[in-house]
Amino acid sequence: MNRDESVYAILREILTGQQELLQKISTEIYTHKIPSLDDSTIGGHTRHIIEFLEILLNSYHMSQINYDGRQRNLELEENPEKAMKVITEILSAIDLPNKNLTLKQIAGNISVEIPTNFYRELLYNIEHCIHHQALIKVAFKEIKMSHLLHKNFGIAPSTIQYRETQNLT
Repeated sequence: MNRDESVYAILREILTGQQELLQKISTEIYTHKIPSLDDSTIGGHTRHIIEFLEILLNSYHMSQINYDGRQRNLELEENPEKAMKVITEILSAIDLPNKNLTLKQIAGNISVEIPTNFYRELLYNIEHCIHHQALIKVAFKEIKMSHLLHKNFGIAPSTIQYRETQNLT
């Protein structure tokens, strides 16, 4: 497996894990407000993951990416079946060749434009997914359903690898 294929393999594993988890839970659990996470929901974090990946895909042909302009599609937040369907669509479309992009972002009152590329943004999205999956893991622990989680859910590949070398798994 070459470098490029391994990035896609990691993303597929992360998103497939998200889908597998969503298949195990009800809409009520998906939309349950978690007090320790400022009343956010598993659905809200899932929507957020999906929307960043959709922005990356939709920006590919325009060569300009801006994560600030998200739709905040409530159907993705409230309907786990819809979220699983969109994840499948992302996985079927994301395997694209690298190309240069421009990242536009507003930081406070400053508008920033910096050069980036598709693979760099793909890696960013992988880290972003893991971060939100870690928050989803907190939600599952709070509602006493962490038994539904894969042991590596919400954990970075480098941490998994380190734990394996230290016999910590």
